[in-house]
Amino acid sequence: MTDHDDKRTAVRPVRIARGRTADEVACLEVLTGHAQGKVLPLTTGSTLIGRGSKCDLQLDDDGVSRQHAKLAIADEGVVNLIDLDSTNGTFLNGARIDLAIVREGDRIQIGPDVTLRYLYREKAELARADPKARAAAVGLSKRELEVAVLVAEGLTTDEIGARLHISPRTVSTHLGRIYERLELSGRAALARLVVQQGLLE
Repeated sequence: MTDHDDKRTAVRPVRIARGRTADEVACLEVLTGHAQGKVLPLTTGSTLIGRGSKCDLQLDDDGVSRQHAKLAIADEGVVNLIDLDSTNGTFLNGARIDLAIVREGDRIQIGPDVTLRYLYREKAELARADPKARAAAVGLSKRELEVAVLVAEGLTTDEIGARLHISPRTVSTHLGRIYERLELSGRAALARLVVQQGLLE
């Protein structure tokens, strides 16, 4: 037996990525920073992170760019973290990235002071913690939730468009998607759901 034969290959444990179940919602939890403790439910598509007012996750911390990074969730569930040419960088599990795949339990650092965690939460747990999370749990986007709440407040399509600075046609498009996704018959059913779930301010 040679010295080469005596050498053993070091085995590093591999973390197996767990898929999200039908009863779970992908979320970002703020671990450090001014918004510590906040949990943002995610939906398929892009989630913008930064200081800007149009960001889905707005972080008012030093070192965070106006549009710092985004998470892009594909229909098949793959999650990509993309740095948007931020000044202080985006980090995944301690390594600076431009583009990387995110898995459950991964930690995302936004600038010097903010740390996020990507995780799965049960829909029922989210609803108990934050009534508005119920909307995300059933698949409503931020804009769709705004439209649904204004419907429950009794605003017309034109009034909703004026309030949200979008066209009445766009409002109608949002409503059509909401009715289809939630299997609702119309405005009355949507207003009832909004009230029952405690989504009104």
